Amino acid sequence: MNNSLMVYLNKRLHHDDRRFTEANRQPGPVICISREVGCGALNLAGMLAAELDKKGLCRKWRVLSKEILEESARELDMDPNKLKNYLNDGDRGVFDDILAAFNEKRFKSDRKISKTLIDLIHSFAIDGHCIIVGRAGHIIAKDIEKSLLVRLTAPYDWRVKEIMRKNNLNLRQAMEFIEKTEKERENLRKHIAGDAHVSEEFDITINLSRVKLESAVQMIVNACECKGLVEINKSKVEVF
Repeated sequence: MNNSLMVYLNKRLHHDDRRFTEANRQPGPVICISREVGCGALNLAGMLAAELDKKGLCRKWRVLSKEILEESARELDMDPNKLKNYLNDGDRGVFDDILAAFNEKRFKSDRKISKTLIDLIHSFAIDGHCIIVGRAGHIIAKDIEKSLLVRLTAPYDWRVKEIMRKNNLNLRQAMEFIEKTEKERENLRKHIAGDAHVSEEFDITINLSRVKLESAVQMIVNACECKGLVEINKSKVEVF
């Protein structure tokens, strides 16, 4: 993680003014992107941030994905790879292996891990001007009025071909990659929502097999403007 982003993460976690009141600005804006495996959301998110920055007044938009996992691990004083394996595998045996690596003072419960992850993502969403890719952000930030929940989708065959092309995999490897990654993401959602069924609702769903990436970005920008997430840079004239 680059230094500027680390400074941002630390500032958000430890700033004294994280609570918002009516006298302060509203939480957000935040964009949460959920995607089917193979839809390449990080590339789209980067392009989207650049487009939104052209319209903004001062604050830059940031793309957050793996950084959330890394900062959660730091808060928990855990190895990021072990935390990732636990969240992805959903295997209690993996969790027991993690606990065995810690002494009693550093014990971390399943509930503590999930709460840290949820609180961190919600903190970023409240602070605003961030695009959260995956990490069940659309579930955690759905209570924020100034939010846009996006779902990227595409037919299975199209996604298989994209994975083969981008990762230099054969057909069987690409199909196995999709299956494995889908299970990992489902396990992460279970950590966020527990065993209860959570309705996943989105403001906009885009089929990437039917539109170019640039068009998809523009569709999301338009949706942001419709929901009032974008501060339009207009020159102001003082009236006396």
